[in-house]
Amino acid sequence: MVTNSQIAKAAGVSPAVVSRIVNGDKTLRVSEETRKRVLELVEEMGYAPNAAARSLRSAKAGMIALVVHDVTNPVYAEIISGAQHAAAAHGKAVLLGEASGETDGAKRIEELIAGNGIDGLILQGAGTAMDKALARAAQRSVPTVLLQSGKARNATLLRLDDEAAGRLATQRLIVAGHRKIGFLGADDSLQFARFRRQGWRLAHEANDIPFDPEATEHAASTFREGAEAIAALLDRQPDLTAVVAANVITAIGALSKLLDRGFNVPRDFSVIGIQDAEIAAVFRPALTVVQMPLHALGEKAVNVVCQGKTKSTEILLNDSALSIVDRSTIAPPPDTGL
Repeated sequence: MVTNSQIAKAAGVSPAVVSRIVNGDKTLRVSEETRKRVLELVEEMGYAPNAAARSLRSAKAGMIALVVHDVTNPVYAEIISGAQHAAAAHGKAVLLGEASGETDGAKRIEELIAGNGIDGLILQGAGTAMDKALARAAQRSVPTVLLQSGKARNATLLRLDDEAAGRLATQRLIVAGHRKIGFLGADDSLQFARFRRQGWRLAHEANDIPFDPEATEHAASTFREGAEAIAALLDRQPDLTAVVAANVITAIGALSKLLDRGFNVPRDFSVIGIQDAEIAAVFRPALTVVQMPLHALGEKAVNVVCQGKTKSTEILLNDSALSIVDRSTIAPPPDTGL
């Protein structure tokens, strides 16, 4: 590989001069003949400057880190797509990282932050120690946006209307005739999880339907936890006729377990999930969901980062309406005769 020093030696200049010419430094005082000779040698010798090293030394690296938990989760696909679309418009690229536990990827993000290797951090919070470590590292040097949950000094929290999503999902079941509706969701320490559960409760109250706070079960956004949660909930409350799952992956896991137990969905039991993903449409029966503006969330996060220094504030992204995508998992409860 041709080096900067080899180009400098052939041109009879210093490596620093080569670097400044290659980087288009217009303040460099050299003759046009020298500049032309260096550029010709770069072309002839096939010299490629180290872009990574250059970005670490520059004020603008051209890279925004988007850190999520479990990169295999299809829900993140729309967020990532939106982030990439907005980043391209700003002339930047998105670096995807994972922050599950003490992963090497998350540690590498920390190193990039410390070395000015990124222009901003977008973090999908899950309440872990790694989340907090990344947020602390970023807020000292780069604009930081937290998605859906979390709090950090000089970091902007960007969230969707999760309470409205929980309320809308529950209302859809109520309109279908259900009165005994369970809820599967993540721990209430996460802001978005707490708001979705609150929406489930508020829909009961708005329709004067008795509310049972025990008709809930904890479930993280995995197929396995969704299956385990619906099994535990029905073992404890077998009279339920429907469930709201706070995540589409949780909902698919619950739906799979219901089918394993011999339920006919939706004739015997109805299911609705919050958020959408391709698997919800191709699974059978196809899952009814509340569609949320995940693409817009990714776009907005990048736009906030690119505006410059973030501050301790919260932005509710409510300019994109939520909507029900009716598929095949909701019907009247079996005892209504509707």
